Order: sequence, then C-alpha cells, then structure tokens
Amino acid sequence: MIKSLLKNFLKKYGFVRGTINLNDKQGALHKVWGHIFTNHLFGDYVEFGVYKGDSLIKSIDEYYVFKRWLENEKISKEAWRKNIAIESPLNKKIYFHGLDTFSGMPENNEMNFTFKKGVFISDYDEVTNLLKKYSEQCILYKGLFAENANKLESNLKDRSVAIVNIDCDIYQSSIEALKIIKNYLQIGSIILFDDFNCFNADNNKGQRKALKEFNEISHWKIEPFFNYMYAGQSFLIVGKK
Repeated sequence: MIKSLLKNFLKKYGFVRGTINLNDKQGALHKVWGHIFTNHLFGDYVEFGVYKGDSLIKSIDEYYVFKRWLENEKISKEAWRKNIAIESPLNKKIYFHGLDTFSGMPENNEMNFTFKKGVFISDYDEVTNLLKKYSEQCILYKGLFAENANKLESNLKDRSVAIVNIDCDIYQSSIEALKIIKNYLQIGSIILFDDFNCFNADNNKGQRKALKEFNEISHWKIEPFFNYMYAGQSFLIVGKK
C-alpha cells in the first residue's frame, strides 16, 4: 500500500525515479529515455516483437516520467532551464509503434528449441485492450514485419526514430527489422537487442549475426552502449560511414 502511494506521488509530481541502476527491462528503458531527453532528440519508438505488450507499456511509462520532468523544467526558477524546456523538440508528439505476428515465433532454421515455431504466442485483442488508454499515441501492426513494412514506413514518413527495441530473438526477424528501420535512424538513436547474447553469444546466429550483417550493408556507425538483463545489449548510432 505504502509502496503504491509513493509510486503515485512520484509520478504525479514528476520526479525521475532511481531506476537508472536497475538491470532489468524497466531500467534499460529508463536509461534510453534518459539519453533521449538529455539530448532533446526527437523521434518515435519502434518495437519489433511485442508479445504481450509488457515492454511497450514500460517504454510508454518511462517516456512519461521524463515528459513530466520536461514540463516541470518549464516552471523552473532558472531561466536557462525554462528556455531549454520550452524550446525542446520533445514538446512535439511522438508515437509508439509495435509490430508482431501475435501468433508466435515464425518458422526458422536456427535449430534452437527456445525459439522454435509457435513459442511466444500472444493475443492481439488482449494487447490492444491493454494499450487502449494509449491508443492516440500507440500503433499496433499485426503480421510479419515484411507484411507491415509499407504501413510502418507510411506512418514514419518525414519522421525519425529515437529508439528501436528489437525483441524478436532470431536472425531472420532481426535483420528484417533492421533493414526496415535503417532509413529512419539518426545520430543518437538507440537500438535495443533483447536477445543479443542468446545462442551462446555465437556471432553466426541470432541477433549477433543480424547486427554483423547490418553493419556491412548500412551507412551507420554503431557502438555498444550498455548491456541489460541476461542477454540484452544496447547500441548507439554515433555517425555515418
């Protein structure tokens, strides 16, 4: 009861909670949104692999933690803080895009029982219901990534992406996600790979293979940022080749 009251108080008055040192997904999302707001980097959030919607909701929650901080900066007694907050591009509306088949892992040849066809099944209607209160800001795309590429690209037209969360485990899905999103990245964008060190951290499998291949074909310079949980790794776009 006390914990819940304290959490609501912190949310109401815009305090940035101390999740920066947590090594879970909430902590990772707190760090990346902290990076975005520190640099006032405008862009949407795109998640490949929504499953039951947990991390998408966590990301929206962390975004609003910093959004409240930005609003509080506008009433600061320090003029420079107020001016920066008023001029921030993050006053503009951003969108959260979530892509998933909602029918489980697709057919793949990576020979890992953890990621065999059909695991991670979720219910599209249940996820939609969970996200109902964010419906004006959150867009779900049901189906294979390639099937929704044109729709996503249409919604991202003339926009950039600040954070990409690639939580689709296997090589084929991950490289498709990277190829779809590559033209919307910018210097400062963050890519989260939830399963980067799965497959025993084999560079020739899974998300490691996808990133290695993407580095060969893209014009972006990418550097490691921080790791999180048991297999997750984040990366920063730091320049162009």
